[in-house]
Amino acid sequence: MKNTILIGLTLFLLRGLVIAQTGLSLPPDLEGRIPWDLKTLSTAPDFEWVNQTDAVWSLIYTGEAYEGKATEVFAYYASPATLGKQDQEDGAFPGIVLVHGGGGTAFRIWAQEWAERGYAAIAMDLSGNQPLPTDQQDNPWGSKGSRLDAGGPRQDDVHKFFRLNEDFTAQWQFHSVSNIIRAHSLIRSFPEVDPDRTAITGISWGGYLTNLVAGVDHRFAAAVPVYGAGFLHEGSAWDNQFDSLGTAGTQKWVNLWDPSRYVAHARVPMLFINGTNDFAYFVENWQKTAHLARNGEYAMIPELKHSHLHGAEPGEIYRFISTMLEDKNDFNSSIKLKEKGGKARYSISQASGEISLVYTTDATRSPDRKWKRIPLDKAKGTFAVPSEARLWYIYWVDESGNRRSSELKGWE
Repeated sequence: MKNTILIGLTLFLLRGLVIAQTGLSLPPDLEGRIPWDLKTLSTAPDFEWVNQTDAVWSLIYTGEAYEGKATEVFAYYASPATLGKQDQEDGAFPGIVLVHGGGGTAFRIWAQEWAERGYAAIAMDLSGNQPLPTDQQDNPWGSKGSRLDAGGPRQDDVHKFFRLNEDFTAQWQFHSVSNIIRAHSLIRSFPEVDPDRTAITGISWGGYLTNLVAGVDHRFAAAVPVYGAGFLHEGSAWDNQFDSLGTAGTQKWVNLWDPSRYVAHARVPMLFINGTNDFAYFVENWQKTAHLARNGEYAMIPELKHSHLHGAEPGEIYRFISTMLEDKNDFNSSIKLKEKGGKARYSISQASGEISLVYTTDATRSPDRKWKRIPLDKAKGTFAVPSEARLWYIYWVDESGNRRSSELKGWE
């Protein structure tokens, strides 16, 4: 018994030592299972500038080994200094790591938008590609690219789902999580960046990855996953892939790569954003994922469209992050909700703006449901839950335009 206690204490102390030395740690269930070198990931990777003549610079940094060779990762970097709006000597900028979704790449416009807000921003490609110049894209959010000679695994279903029985270096998530953390370590090393004020946001598969990274890299001060969620095997756009994996393969994938295995280990304040009819990440599973977070807030936006453009657009992302990093107090309240016997009571400090009940009576597949929205009387703070409501939540739009929601009810 004493030996067991001593072993447990030793492991606890060693785990604390890893976090203290690197700011990184794996969820306990994954320790020793995924061979990320946390000490290496916590250190800025080797890199070289590709272009520093534009307002948005570009660079290539070293990634994990793939097919026996070290990989290269392309990224855009921008800050108020690269835009010519502020000298580097004027002070350290807060930093932001931008994670694209499926079919995406490093987006120049995304890095520029955050630099215009006063941030140092890095947006990396997670498909082994380098994006074509802006004038060769169909639109500012275009993702046409060319393959890097030393690019890592492609962001296709083969490498996301069907390399489970191969080495970890053949699996897309292993590289993507690593390359996001490396980008974070790199931007933290830049003299113009305040390493204690960094955040991460990702869209779709990038939101999915944001959940994974938040459970490993504890150096961030805020995280905003958009759309992306866990419990994908319980209903999502990837039902066919899980059918192909079979029961054993699905369980192995879930144990290694589902956000539900990571989010509870995150320590950072998180804002979870999704739409009521998202075709990829179903609302019940999104809520189950967000419910695991130690410090999470929700923004379930009615009929939010799914794309990189729409996923980067919500002002809540910037206002939440600026509140956490810059003490701007732009996102300073949340909804408290109690339910009993068909009656519900909600409370919102500094309640202003519009408050509504959003609910659905449909039992159809998550993206196909129709949702209703009815206004609530802020003065009362109570309402009757419609008996026919299968899922419902409180939706609040404050005077600053922030859209927030209570926990989704009815999914348990």
